[in-house]
Amino acid sequence: MVVSIAKGDGPCLELGCTAYPDEFAIDILLVKSPECSEEDQITYEGPDFQDLDENLQKAFNKYLEIRGIEPSTTNFLHEYMINKDSREYLI
Repeated sequence: MVVSIAKGDGPCLELGCTAYPDEFAIDILLVKSPECSEEDQITYEGPDFQDLDENLQKAFNKYLEIRGIEPSTTNFLHEYMINKDSREYLI
């Protein structure tokens, strides 16, 4: 799951997350420039998320939680994907 955070025409922060039924984990942070196309984009990936300061990791998790991305959200997405897949299989 990719969470994009943008404000106006400025750079976009993307968080690459892995969603599990009862939790989510941030795997990677990327900063993307809006001026470049996706093909021309050279993103700085920086250190692994797990290597960042523990307080910074907690702050990113809290930031997402405040905006509604929490374990209950991943449960909803998991159920939605299963139901969507089942409906498409029947059609």
